[in-house]
Amino acid sequence: MRPQSSSALATLLLTFSSALVAQDQRAALVAADRAAAQLSSDSGFAASLLGTAHRNVVLLWPGAPVAAGPEELRKLLDALPHRDSLRLTWQPLGLELARDSTLGVTWGIAVASTRWGDAPPRIGRYTTTWRRDEGRWTIAALLVTGVAPIPPAALPQGFPLTKEPARASGVAAPFVAADLAFARLAGERGAEVAFRRWAAPESFTLGGGGLMTRGPAAIGSAVAGPAAWRWHPVAAGASVSGDLGWTVGEAVIAPKGADPDYGKYLTVWVRGPGGQVRFLTDGGNARPPTP
Repeated sequence: MRPQSSSALATLLLTFSSALVAQDQRAALVAADRAAAQLSSDSGFAASLLGTAHRNVVLLWPGAPVAAGPEELRKLLDALPHRDSLRLTWQPLGLELARDSTLGVTWGIAVASTRWGDAPPRIGRYTTTWRRDEGRWTIAALLVTGVAPIPPAALPQGFPLTKEPARASGVAAPFVAADLAFARLAGERGAEVAFRRWAAPESFTLGGGGLMTRGPAAIGSAVAGPAAWRWHPVAAGASVSGDLGWTVGEAVIAPKGADPDYGKYLTVWVRGPGGQVRFLTDGGNARPPTP
């Protein structure tokens, strides 16, 4: 009996230790999110993002193409309206943490304002995916909605309007594959069916004022209609443990009898113990039209 008791005690201690680590990392993630918001308030959004971005950061700003990597990030930040005085402050409403704490997600309310009051404040939403490398949380992908878009004329000359499709490889492969299957179902049977099928039971989307649409049925109803949806992922990331991931992509929504809407999106995915992948949250904003 003693070996079994020792094994049970070791398992209990390991479980307890893992819970403490997860609790500590949740607190650290919230602290990183709030510190980035405070830096944006004090020194400006551009300084905050450049100081907290991962080397492979992806930014989804309204009206702009997907910006990926430090060079594109700097060019896009330079093109933002009121770039030098822009403050984007935010308050997290929730978070998700990977089992091994190598990837986290925060979401909530964002307020865009300017230091000198040369533009009216605008209330929007944000979703951020974070990577933890060597004990430090950095921003992997950031989606901002509801704030002032970049005018087409302000985009840097030669800035790429589209990206190459993402390849399903490495630890992010299941999430890229799920995104592609999600898009295929939307093309074949419509957005409502696809969103109901691929939404996790605990799924949600953020609306104006931080209002949430919760659950597969409500999310499916919100996208119902005679529009044709097409999209594909162009970037992706995942936790080392493979239970949490994200995809960024480009979308076209063509309502019946109307001009298509061009957009981009950030989808956060969860993978259960049985390997089933479903999206936890999904959101997007506009991008420039492409041929």
